[in-house]
Amino acid sequence: MKNGLFAVINIGASAFRMHISEYANGHEKLLEYLVKPLSLGRDTFSKGYISLENVYKSTKILESFKNKIDEYRIGKNYCAVCTSGVREAQNRYFFLDHAKIHTGLDIKILNSYEEIYIKFLGIKHNIEQFSAYEEKGLLFANISSGNIALSIHKGEKIIFSASLPYGSLRVNEIFKDVSVLKKYKAYEQYIYNMFYTIRSSLPFKLNLFYIISSGSSIDLLTDIIKSKRDCLKRKTLEELYHRLRTKNSNEIVKELGIRSSDAEVLLPVLIIYLNMMDFAGKDRIYFSKYSFPYILSLYYTSNIRDRGYNKRLRNTFYYIGDRYGFDRSHAKIVSSFSLKLFDSLKQMHLLKLKERLLLEGSAILHDIGYFIDAEHHEEHSYYITKSLNYPGLSKGDINIIAIINFMHREVPGRDYDTLISSLPVEKRLLVFKLASLLRVADSLDSSHMQLIKDFTVTVDVDSIIIKARTLKHPFLEHLAFDKKSKMFIETFGVKIFLETKILYE
Repeated sequence: MKNGLFAVINIGASAFRMHISEYANGHEKLLEYLVKPLSLGRDTFSKGYISLENVYKSTKILESFKNKIDEYRIGKNYCAVCTSGVREAQNRYFFLDHAKIHTGLDIKILNSYEEIYIKFLGIKHNIEQFSAYEEKGLLFANISSGNIALSIHKGEKIIFSASLPYGSLRVNEIFKDVSVLKKYKAYEQYIYNMFYTIRSSLPFKLNLFYIISSGSSIDLLTDIIKSKRDCLKRKTLEELYHRLRTKNSNEIVKELGIRSSDAEVLLPVLIIYLNMMDFAGKDRIYFSKYSFPYILSLYYTSNIRDRGYNKRLRNTFYYIGDRYGFDRSHAKIVSSFSLKLFDSLKQMHLLKLKERLLLEGSAILHDIGYFIDAEHHEEHSYYITKSLNYPGLSKGDINIIAIINFMHREVPGRDYDTLISSLPVEKRLLVFKLASLLRVADSLDSSHMQLIKDFTVTVDVDSIIIKARTLKHPFLEHLAFDKKSKMFIETFGVKIFLETKILYE
C-alpha cells in the first residue's frame, strides 16, 4: 500500500497507542494519535500473566480503537501488534482470542527480532547519515518498557544483536520492594551486569564511533532535558541522575512535573544510558524521535525498505564464519555454486528469492561445526546456527538454515529423523530441495582446493548435466558427487550427472 488511510495499533508494555495516517505519493499526514496508558507489563513481568481485570480493560481500549477504524472507514488497512507485555504472558493466546471475539481485530505478536528489525529500519530511514555511521561503527539501541534491543554494526555487517529483558518497567518491577535509598544501587548492579555479559561475549575490543537510540525512553528524557539538538550528552544525564537517585517517584513527579508512570522508570532509563556510554566509550547519544507506531505505519505500508539487507546479511554470515575459523574460500565457492544451481533450476524447484537467501546462508555456514569437532561437524553446525539471532530473520528462518546445515553431509546425523519430523509438513519439501542443492554444490569442492572453477547446467527431459571446467582432474569431487547427488535424485525425481573437463586441455 502506498496511498490511502492506514492505522496502526501498538500494544506495548506500558500503554496502548494508535496512529492513523493518510498517505499520498509517499508522503504521510498524521490524522490522529491516541495513547491509552495501561501497564500490561507490570502484570507480565511480576506475575507472568495478564490479570483478568487488565484483559477486560484492554478489550475496552481496543473497542475504542476499532470504533476509530470504523469512523475513518479504514477497513482492513490496519495492523495491530503487541510486544513484550503480551508476548511473554503465559495467557497471551487467551488475551488475543478475547480481543478478537469482542473487537474483531486481528492482533499479531511481534517476536523480539522482528521488533528490533522494524525499529532499526525506521531509525535508518530517519537519520540521514545512518549508513555512514554504520560503516564506521555504531551501537543501535531501543530502550522500551519491557526490553532493550541492541545491535552493533560495523562495515555493513551486524556483529552483535540481542533483545534483552532489561526494559525500564521490567527493572523497576524486579526491585519494587527495595527501599528508595538502596534501590538505585540495585538498578546499577543489575544494568552493569547486562553490559558486562555482552562485553564478555564479544571476541574483540569495541571501536565504535556512534550510539543511536530510539524509543519511549528518548521521549521521556528529551521532554525533561529540553534538548535542542538530536543528541544527549553524558554530563547532562549524570547531573540529572545524581540529583534524583535517592528520591522516590512522588518526589520526582513534584520536582520535574512528569507523570507518575514516567517517574517510576526514569532512574532505570538513566542508568541504562550511562552504562551504555561506558560500554561504547562515548560521551553522547544521538537519537531519533520517530515513534514505534509511526515506524510500524511506514513499514507495513511499504514506505520504508531495507535496500542493503542482503549484502549486510551476507557480510554478517561471513563474519560469523570467521569467528568460528571456517574455510572462507570453501564457503565462498560453495555459496557461489549453490546459487548458480538455484538460478539454473528455477523451473524445477519453483522457489523464490527468500528461499535463495536461506540457501546462501546455509552454504556459507555449513562447515562452522568443525570449530568444535570434525567427526560430527554437521551436528555442531546445526546447533551453532540455531543459536544465532539476526534482525529480519525469524526463528523459523534460522531453524531452516540450521537443519539444512545438519543435512549437508551424505550420511545423516544421529538426530536426523527427529529434526525432519519436527518441521511443519509444508516446510519439509523446502528443506529437502535446498539441502539437495547444497549437497551437490558442496561436492563440487569436496577437496577444498577449488579445482572446479565454473560449470554450466543443461536440463533435459529426464536428466540434468553439470559440465564443469577444472584445473586438474577432481577425484574427490567425483566421489562426493556420486554420494551427495542421491538426495537430489530422490527429491526432484531427475537424474543428475557431473562431467568435467580440464582447462586448456
